[in-house]
Amino acid sequence: MALAMVMPAMAAPFSLTVATGNPSYIQGATVTIAGTLTDNALPAAGLLVGLRVTDPQGSTAFQTIATTNAQGAYTASFSSILGTAQPTGIYTVIATASDSLGNQVATATTTYTVTVAVTVVPKITLSPSTGLVTTINGTGFNPTDTITVTWGTVTMVTVPQTISASSTGSFTAIVSAASQTAGNYVITVVDQHGKTANATFTVPNLQGPAGAAGPEGPSGPSGATGATGATGATGAKGPAGPAGEAADPSALYAALGLGVVALIIALLAAVIAITLRRKIAN
Repeated sequence: MALAMVMPAMAAPFSLTVATGNPSYIQGATVTIAGTLTDNALPAAGLLVGLRVTDPQGSTAFQTIATTNAQGAYTASFSSILGTAQPTGIYTVIATASDSLGNQVATATTTYTVTVAVTVVPKITLSPSTGLVTTINGTGFNPTDTITVTWGTVTMVTVPQTISASSTGSFTAIVSAASQTAGNYVITVVDQHGKTANATFTVPNLQGPAGAAGPEGPSGPSGATGATGATGATGAKGPAGPAGEAADPSALYAALGLGVVALIIALLAAVIAITLRRKIAN
């Protein structure tokens, strides 16, 4: 009788990785953790990955559970609530994953270093500092922080759209002027922890100088003659002149006498003229 040998089923191997975004961070900076989980070399989606971070004294500094996505990847991040009081030294990240039945377990570890936070005054420079488009170069911001750029009270659209400070707290971004009206404007940059810097950007006057005055145009035609106005009202009668002086009676009689003499002379002249005509006629 043949003996049947029952061999235990080999469990498909889990493979788990874990890493941090940077090998070192200053005190209080945001630490990013990422990794992948595979099952028999295929992405293990929808599984839980436990994450625990211990400080140089072995105390738990952070702990959470992440879920793998369709590609088997997971991410997490945290910032120490101790800020600049956070202990410096080597921190250890421990990742643990298992299948739904708990038959397979995988672990992975990595380390990073926390260094003393150096107080650096944030600063930005604009290149160029005038025009309609400029490049912003920033330094002294919190490493890996997301950067927001504003024009007055308006949040600006930047290239890249999301700005993150590097591990040294620097960044570069391109922005376009939010106003084309000539003048000086303040561009402000702030990170997630409130570090702020600003610089003045000048929008030039884009309107050219006024052109020379054109020649004077020809005179227009004369307008029609206006209608004659109505006759004005008759003026008021002036006051009566002063009464004349009374005539001298002797002058009146003299004038009358002269008139009679003149009449007699005229009659005599007429008689003489008639007599002469008759003699001539005879």
